Amino acid sequence: MTGVWQAWDFNFGRPSAADFNPARDVRAWGYKWQVAQVFKLLAPTEENARLVSVFWGLVSIVLVYGVATSFTKKRAIGLLSALLFAISLTGIAFDRKLRMYAMFYPTYLALAWLFFKFYEEKYAGKSKIIAFFEKYGKVNLLYLAPLFLVGLLSLHLQLLTVNLLAAFFGYVFIQAILKFKQTRKLSWNKYSFATLAMLIGGTVAVKFFPGTVGIFVSSLKFFINNSGYFEKILADYNSALLAVIFFLLGAVYLYRQLERKKETVWLLTSILVPLLMAAFLWRRTQGIQYVFFLQAFLIILIASGIYGVGEFFKKNLSVFSKHAFAVAVLLALLLLPNYGYFFADNNTYHRTDTGDYRKVFLYVKKNLQPGEVIMTRNFRNYYLSGAKVKVIDFGGEAAKEDFSLDQLKQMLVENPHGWLVLFDNDELFLSKQAKQYLAENLTLVDNVNIRGFAKAYRW
Repeated sequence: MTGVWQAWDFNFGRPSAADFNPARDVRAWGYKWQVAQVFKLLAPTEENARLVSVFWGLVSIVLVYGVATSFTKKRAIGLLSALLFAISLTGIAFDRKLRMYAMFYPTYLALAWLFFKFYEEKYAGKSKIIAFFEKYGKVNLLYLAPLFLVGLLSLHLQLLTVNLLAAFFGYVFIQAILKFKQTRKLSWNKYSFATLAMLIGGTVAVKFFPGTVGIFVSSLKFFINNSGYFEKILADYNSALLAVIFFLLGAVYLYRQLERKKETVWLLTSILVPLLMAAFLWRRTQGIQYVFFLQAFLIILIASGIYGVGEFFKKNLSVFSKHAFAVAVLLALLLLPNYGYFFADNNTYHRTDTGDYRKVFLYVKKNLQPGEVIMTRNFRNYYLSGAKVKVIDFGGEAAKEDFSLDQLKQMLVENPHGWLVLFDNDELFLSKQAKQYLAENLTLVDNVNIRGFAKAYRW
């Protein structure tokens, strides 16, 4: 409507002035541009807007197949990986949301694959220049241009892209150790060189570019307990323990039986290094969107485990060898994924419970009295469409400090009547004193439309 990227206030039906956030509006504009192109052809509805994520979800299925096949050299593992992603509950949820994570998932996966090929793939062409760099630089320049372009795209979509550098450091460090174990002496190879170069480069960056480094380091803090990420990344499976077992079996099978040793180490570091950082270093709220992009590597290793188990029974049950493989794979596919989710009362496609944004704000709008305000995170104003009510934002992850008791009291004095609407982990952004005060002095709304992960107070 305005010709520029800008936050839109659905509450008042105008460009957002009070909550204008240039960084957020510019971020991931490549994803938003696609939505704009859809709106040139189709009506600007919520369903049509989501088509962009649906498209990238389909791309992800194909890409997971291709990358898994490339890493394992087994099309069957590629097909199993594609199937596991196609029925992934997290994948289904994100690939129908109007958020750039649906595009970031395949982009990051492609970047990780290109990075590995650039560093490890042997060049088989006739170019003397590329052959020269492979011999002396130990890299394959054939992948340099696509690596650079996909890297820019991934970084544009989400700064989580920098996790690839951490994963790469873990990879070269482990490979350097493995080389040392082989020779029993310190040797100068591309892995030890890369490990030392990254350590020196990191030290120099901290010393001379503290501002740039601070952008990334500010979101890190030692000994944070975000262990819930382990549960979140395994949410697609009936049993977390069974999923971990197949994950480990897949790593062993790839490394020992298929002898895809470098690929195995790369897949392991690609998931474990960022995941461990998320669990113990990331200074942010726990959200599945922050580890969604790692699930591709988990899926490939679990698919390898399923295939490896099938091969094991095929070789060791000679009497039933014709059917042992198929039976083992089918049993694994029946036991692992959480199919019950699709038949549950509440899932991505169907909801009967409360705590739904739409239901909560519909109730609030219906019962809103003249002069009342609403305190919530203002980016939810989509659900207040046409209400034209004053909204007070209490901050969030970007806020330097939690919303304090003094701020809460001042807000109550300035606005004698209103609603406080909270969802999910909103209470993490309120100070302990503020939470205690509102629980003791505000009226908790008891209504069938405001339950589950939603909570509302009135004053």
